[in-house]
Amino acid sequence: MWFLNGILLAGAAAFLIPLIIHLLNKRRVVTVAWGAMHLLHEALRQKKRNVKVEQLLLLIARISIPILLALFLARPVFTLLRQLPGLNKNSLVVVLDNSYSMRAPGEGGSARDQARNHLRRIFSELPGGSDVSIILAGSPPRLLMAQPSTAMDVVTEAMDSEPSLSGPVKISEAFQLAQAELKRMGNAGREVLFISDFQQADWRNVVEGGTVPALDALAKNEPKPLLTFLRVPSELQENLSIAAVDPSAFVVAREQAIALRTRIQNHGTRAYQDIAVHLEADGVRLRTTRVSIAPNAETVMTLTHAFETAGDHSLTVRLEGDSFPEDNAFSLVIPVREQVNTLIVHGENKSGTSLEGDADFLQIALTPHQSAEVSLKDVIRSGLVDYRQLRDKATEGAEVVILANVSKLNDRQYKDLEEFVKRGGGLLIFAGPDMDLRWYDKEFYRDGKGLMPCAMSGFGHVDEGQSPARILSQRFTHPATTYFNDARGLRLQDAAFNHWVRFDKIQGDARVLLSLDRGDALLVEKPYGKGRVLAVSSTANARWNNLPLQPVFVPLMQRLVTYLATQNAAPQFQMCGTLLRAPLDVTREKSEYVLTDPFNKLHDLVAKKDETGAVYVDYAATYAPGLYELRPKVPNANEPTRRFAFNLDPAESNLTATPSEKSREVASRFDAGYAESYDEYARLDRSRRHGTELWQPILVLLLIFLFGEVFLQQRIGKA
Repeated sequence: MWFLNGILLAGAAAFLIPLIIHLLNKRRVVTVAWGAMHLLHEALRQKKRNVKVEQLLLLIARISIPILLALFLARPVFTLLRQLPGLNKNSLVVVLDNSYSMRAPGEGGSARDQARNHLRRIFSELPGGSDVSIILAGSPPRLLMAQPSTAMDVVTEAMDSEPSLSGPVKISEAFQLAQAELKRMGNAGREVLFISDFQQADWRNVVEGGTVPALDALAKNEPKPLLTFLRVPSELQENLSIAAVDPSAFVVAREQAIALRTRIQNHGTRAYQDIAVHLEADGVRLRTTRVSIAPNAETVMTLTHAFETAGDHSLTVRLEGDSFPEDNAFSLVIPVREQVNTLIVHGENKSGTSLEGDADFLQIALTPHQSAEVSLKDVIRSGLVDYRQLRDKATEGAEVVILANVSKLNDRQYKDLEEFVKRGGGLLIFAGPDMDLRWYDKEFYRDGKGLMPCAMSGFGHVDEGQSPARILSQRFTHPATTYFNDARGLRLQDAAFNHWVRFDKIQGDARVLLSLDRGDALLVEKPYGKGRVLAVSSTANARWNNLPLQPVFVPLMQRLVTYLATQNAAPQFQMCGTLLRAPLDVTREKSEYVLTDPFNKLHDLVAKKDETGAVYVDYAATYAPGLYELRPKVPNANEPTRRFAFNLDPAESNLTATPSEKSREVASRFDAGYAESYDEYARLDRSRRHGTELWQPILVLLLIFLFGEVFLQQRIGKA
């Protein structure tokens, strides 16, 4: 016997109230003798006997009412009634691994196929009236159906139509959703069934002793739901995948080549020879390259292409040659622009000698083809102005403004720059010896409310005889710096720094992107309004460092500027399951659009406006990898088709499974049943019993006793 709300049983103590009242009202009868009394003795004796019986029944009814009410609210579950027809209904929450590793082929079919076959058999054997809810446990976890269902054919049809192309399993989040779903289920017999291939990448932290708070919370439910882990083995271990594709720029000009640094990984123990790697542009195959990859190794290759027309274009790198194609493609969207307008504001040191000006190296880095006087086109167009000649509305038409060793600005200049960033512009600040640190701290930082991402607490330098400071070696994760993780010959760590400004109070939305090995920040970012600010603690010329003399300087400056110029545009690619948001012109509010997904299905969308006045369309169901295309429902020559790329998380590409004994240990740790086949699960299920909730008959008894109490009270009153 279980109670779903056992604490409410304490209310049964209320039966003492009518009992005490009854005892207090009981009093001695005073006998008064009178002449004709003997004539009534027999009638009174009979009447007295009837009243005592009725009063006893009334007392029993009044005592029973609070007891039955407490039992009703506590919701008892009786475990011995499961075998009786009509009382064995069950509520089943299935947490189904729908990551793409479940699609790996095997002799007995993929793990995905095995899981679905198991579930069909489980559903077919559930007692009539049982309800089922399925949670897809990939990234992000979500419900397969909006409501639990008792129609097993509907559940099966929904399960079979789900594409199962999600990223890594989010264990804790999936079980949090399962706990919430249990509260909506309609039966006392409850089970949570988790079906997975138990991929090592997903379970490593748990196997090593990590906690899963959602599973711990699940065990505290009363009655405790049965928890079962059902493993569906994946036989495939050999796999090739495209681990990453890093473009050399966020935006390019027409006929300007963009390079894609492609990392291909071999997750197995066999070598692959002459694997074909294809480059596709806007769905058309351009060229094929062949590579060989050693066991448990990776290779890096660079592919290039130039587009002849402006607009959003797609590039896809695709490989073939292994038996698991799900992770063999990686797509990006490349914005091709006529130009990106940049305004460089320099300090007092204006190019007295060649390449000694505050912005000389910057101009060369942003317009290398123009500086070299070659016919190739630069996507960045830069204007140059002395900060003392910065006039009203100087930022009009610019997408990025760069300050290089600017001592300070007047109030009008600062307000103009602040409004520029708030509207969505990008600001890049380089430090220098002429900077008025007090002014920057007071006006530009303003206790975190100004444009500057951080405060400035003085200057840092390298003493004579000491080695220069270097950029701290780390795995870069910011979009502007990821390209330099595997950059051959483009090492950020080769740059040497002798002087810099010390950045302080990096907090709130500000974050450090690059640091020096002396412990000081080199590059800090902060969002401001609809725009973004990047601050560099050293100079843009060679006065304080030799970064401008390094080969890495040109691509780094190009990436920083184009990142700021495209910050409000859709990213070049996103992971499946993340939100697709397409910013639109403010005049397009309530306009209708059509989105085509990778399966060529059409989805109608309507543009909406948020509280900031920005207009956009959203689409959340980006579970399939590939290209999504957005176009106006009514064709508009001024609004071309926009493309968005979504890729699968490469963490799923290593198909190594958690050893069986480790999986059993994890199940035991969480007091869960464990099975590796349907037959083993069926035997486990037969050995356990769910309960049947008894609140319905208790409610009927409660109503009967309430009616009886009223009836007896009226009868005794008439007597």
